[in-house]
Amino acid sequence: MIPYRGTLGNGTYFITASTFEKQYLLQSKRMAGLLINVLSHYQQRKYHLHEFVIMPNHFHLLITPLLPVTLEKSMQFIKGGFSYRARKELDLLGKSGRPVSTTAAFAMRSNMAASVITST
Repeated sequence: MIPYRGTLGNGTYFITASTFEKQYLLQSKRMAGLLINVLSHYQQRKYHLHEFVIMPNHFHLLITPLLPVTLEKSMQFIKGGFSYRARKELDLLGKSGRPVSTTAAFAMRSNMAASVITST
């Protein structure tokens, strides 16, 4: 049985998320721009985004979830929103001709617990 780890919220967190297999999905202006649009879409409604950095195969966020939204839910909005919009707006197709799951591409390698910064 997996121990209950609780939920994270009501604080400021440093998050690092990598793309699936460290692929350079965010290298193009188009994909990085889409991630920026998704980040700004939920800003001030679901979380406060203090700072962010987008690298070719990962990104960093300094984020404060806005209650009652948890950190996990905030990341779900970001990853799921990016996945949905990438398939819809950028018409991402895999080798099979079927849409690529960019949610899988953001299979979180988040260090949520690794770099927790509490707000004062």
